Amino acid sequence: MNQGIAEITLIYALPLGISFVTIFATATTCGRNTKFAGAILSTLSIVIDCLFYFVKNTIIVQNVEGGILLSFFLLFLFGILCLVQTEEWSARVQFLLFSFCMLTGCIGTACFERPALVLTSSYSPTELVTHNKKYEDYISSFDNAYNENKEQGKVQVSAQNGDKQFDSDSDEDVELAPEVMDRLDTYADKAESIVDKMFDIMYAVSSFEPMEPNAGEMEREKRSQQALAINNRATTLNRKAIGIFHPLEAREAHTELVQASETIRSATHVLYSYCLLEDPEEARKKYAQAHDLIVIARRHVDKFNKIIQNLKTNNQPQQ
Repeated sequence: MNQGIAEITLIYALPLGISFVTIFATATTCGRNTKFAGAILSTLSIVIDCLFYFVKNTIIVQNVEGGILLSFFLLFLFGILCLVQTEEWSARVQFLLFSFCMLTGCIGTACFERPALVLTSSYSPTELVTHNKKYEDYISSFDNAYNENKEQGKVQVSAQNGDKQFDSDSDEDVELAPEVMDRLDTYADKAESIVDKMFDIMYAVSSFEPMEPNAGEMEREKRSQQALAINNRATTLNRKAIGIFHPLEAREAHTELVQASETIRSATHVLYSYCLLEDPEEARKKYAQAHDLIVIARRHVDKFNKIIQNLKTNNQPQQ
């Protein structure tokens, strides 16, 4: 399944579908008491949906894991509604067990499945740093697997081509087949959406105003939450950049894309660390480091665009 379709399904289609089913079940129920209970549960579902979709990265992180967590909780509410509606004891026991399983899945997803998927308002900045570090370790496992696969791919290509070295100059001299160009165009289109999001995050880091040295605890807490939201976006984008399928001919360009996303993720983490430092000198260094990393990320993005443009230009049909 296409990754974008899967994300849309888990973040939007599944939670909203459960909410509509709950509302429909409330509208078709009989009895004033059950309608009243259904109205309360339906209202609660709508409120939770609004928090998830409109108050992004403040109460809960809006990503695939957040959509799964939301779906578990909405199914829990739906199970309670079914429990209230039914009159048979055997059915009530079944719906009670169903609701318990959904609540267990909700709590398990929130606390254990993804270290960074936390209710941010319940944690102090120091605790959030700990959770964020655990999530970085989780992401690094993807990076290591990606690097191992890349090295194995290089060995296989070297064996098949008589240990011939590949570089950007050789790419420019080889005419790509039409089907390869189609794959390249598909990859370039997907990568373009990632690059656009990269620029949004880089702008957010560059426009992040420095804090006053004597900023109060409330101000520091507010700014750290903003920086954490940016860091979560960068981490999610980094995963997308690593997982995007790329043809062999675009391996060098893809390496630059991954390097750019890695650098942006590092910049946002440094920015978040900056918000937690109380030493003015150390904070100033962290702030400058975050901006320096953004400059490096822009260079990787520029190199990526240049390589993709060269691949397309050198393989266009001659007039």
